[in-house]
Amino acid sequence: MTVSSSHSGQARDFGNKVVVITGAGSGVGFECAMAFAARGAKLLLVGRTAEKLDAAVQRLAADQKVTAEICCGDITDPGFSQIVMDTAQSHFDAPVEVLVNNAGVIVRRDAVDTTANEWRRVMQTNLDGAFYMSQAFAKQLMWDGAIINVSSTCGVVGAAGLAAYCASKGALNQLTRTMALELADKQINVNAVAPGAINSPMLFSEHTSQAAADSVIERNKTSIPIGNVAEPEEVARAIVFLASERHITGTILNIDGGYTAT
Repeated sequence: MTVSSSHSGQARDFGNKVVVITGAGSGVGFECAMAFAARGAKLLLVGRTAEKLDAAVQRLAADQKVTAEICCGDITDPGFSQIVMDTAQSHFDAPVEVLVNNAGVIVRRDAVDTTANEWRRVMQTNLDGAFYMSQAFAKQLMWDGAIINVSSTCGVVGAAGLAAYCASKGALNQLTRTMALELADKQINVNAVAPGAINSPMLFSEHTSQAAADSVIERNKTSIPIGNVAEPEEVARAIVFLASERHITGTILNIDGGYTAT
């Protein structure tokens, strides 16, 4: 039975609330850190490399007053998710109230050419990692929070040459919808953003040649009605919006300049 919330109709306030962001060292993850810090949140930045996360904290501190810590590890390890939640509790003496599952990898390969190792790497990072983190998050939070998964238009429509990536993001969308239903009685919102091409490191990675990487923005522009690829801060603003609104859950929000509308 769902219990009526005393916060009904009110946007979620992030002041002094703990926010965990995976893949926080650059791109969308870093812009999310900037956006939540500007709203007074306490941040735990998660990633594989301490140097990259330390640099992110320094960039945040140079731009604004921020309370931020880091936690390094591998999100594909089922045990690491609990380490993240315990680290947040230890640093901030409070539960995590917002989780942004942003970490992801891509393999640009047709299905018939995708190796078993490539398939596992993509699925373990993009799907398993988000599942483990979301599971640990839900166990430690009794009431009122938000999970935002960073999906892709590739989870909504197919894209030749991105078999593993599309499969992982499609599954992530279904995980989003299912956990939204399962956590509704705890007033925990679960949503996803589904960006198209973003001007971030992933867009330029894993190409077969440098020429292909150099031309990727111009090639993507031709299929986007609005005529531009998204900037990371645009995606971050949408993530903050979804984290703020208590009556939006189970939604996959396309941020694609009209790409999936064509």
